[in-house]
Amino acid sequence: MRKAIRNLTSGHPMPYRGRTYSLEIRKTLDKPQVKIDGDRLTVNFYKEHPEVPVQVPLVKWYRRKSQHYIISRTAYWSEEMGLSFNKIFIKDQDSRWGSCSSLRNLNFNWRIIMAPDEVIDYLLIHELAHLKEMNHSTAFWKLVAQYDPEYKLHRQWLKDNGKAIFLLLPKLPVSLLDSIFFHVD
Repeated sequence: MRKAIRNLTSGHPMPYRGRTYSLEIRKTLDKPQVKIDGDRLTVNFYKEHPEVPVQVPLVKWYRRKSQHYIISRTAYWSEEMGLSFNKIFIKDQDSRWGSCSSLRNLNFNWRIIMAPDEVIDYLLIHELAHLKEMNHSTAFWKLVAQYDPEYKLHRQWLKDNGKAIFLLLPKLPVSLLDSIFFHVD
């Protein structure tokens, strides 16, 4: 797999839940934070802040947003499907969008938050369906289709756009992410 984009600069398109925002990097006296402001995804750095790659606060922001959204939507879909799971883990996998373990744990890649909502729902439905069918059998796909009749389109969206999403932001060590504080809206 190729390396993530090295230098993100202001104006770079940043996807979030299917919309594209223009990255704005600001050195201000405002609190260090990442937030959506109209059609911009703004990263505020303190003027005196040590040089931190913009990817660090962005990864933290996307991970936090992903965690909140995925937990909420998974609860919704598990109730709709009448399926229960054990735990949800938000991970930083190199190429996988999600998985379901035999312990009924669901794992999701935080990068899925860059996809449109209906594609995110497809992924959640897909992994929840594995709680009933731990394979990709005809019965599995029928179950997925019952809750997402357009799953083939959503699956194709991931195939067509997944590589670009994986290349947008790098995999960062947790120690680096934990060492830098940014407010997340």
